[in-house]
Amino acid sequence: MRKLTKSTLIFCCLLSVVFCQTSDNAIMYQQAVNTVDAKKASKLYDKIIDSNEKSDYYWLSILKKAEMKYAIGSYISASSLFKEFNILAPSHLITEDSKELFFKSLSAAGQTDSLKVYQRKLKGSVSSKQTKISSKKKNNWFLQFGAYSKKESASILKESLFEDGFLDVQVSQVLNRGKMIYYVRSSNFKSYAQAEKQALKFKSKDIEFIISGY
Repeated sequence: MRKLTKSTLIFCCLLSVVFCQTSDNAIMYQQAVNTVDAKKASKLYDKIIDSNEKSDYYWLSILKKAEMKYAIGSYISASSLFKEFNILAPSHLITEDSKELFFKSLSAAGQTDSLKVYQRKLKGSVSSKQTKISSKKKNNWFLQFGAYSKKESASILKESLFEDGFLDVQVSQVLNRGKMIYYVRSSNFKSYAQAEKQALKFKSKDIEFIISGY
C-alpha cells in the first residue's frame, strides 16, 4: 500500500476539520430553531455566525437574527442584517419573504431612500413618482441611532448614549403606515456635511447609526 504524502495528509486533516465545523453548526442551528428561549437561541446563532464558515447555516443564522431584531422592534439592526442576507447570501436561500421583511425594516427605520434603492435592486420596481420624490433637495439632516416599536426600548438607547457623553439625542414619535415608531435621533443639521462631521464622534465609539434627512 502506498504511503500518503505530506500534502495529502494535510488536505485530509483540513477536510476533516471543515466537515466537523459544518456538522457542529448544523446541530447548533437545529438546537437554536427548536429552543423556545430567545436568548439561548440568539447565542447559538451568534456562535454559528462567529465561526465565519459561510455555509447555509451561517446565512440562515443571519436571517434568524434579523427576524429576532425585527420582532423586538430594533429596526435599524434588523435592516442591517436583512441587507447582508438578501445581498450576499446564496440565491437558493433568498425568498420573497426575506426581501419583504428587509423592505419593512427599512421603512420602519425611516430609511426611505435606501428602501427605494433596494426595492429597485431586488424587485426591479420603483415608480417615476418615487424617483422624483427621492431626488428632491433635503433641508434637514440628522443622525439616527435606532427605531423601535416600543418607547421603552428607545428610551433605554437614549439613556445609554447620554451615559457615553452624547447629550444631543432625543426620542421622536412618528406614525409610520398606521404603526407608531419611536426614533432615537440627534437634532437637525442644515447640510449633509454638518451631519457627517458630527458622525465622526460616533464612529470612533463604534456606535451604530445612519445619516438621514428630509
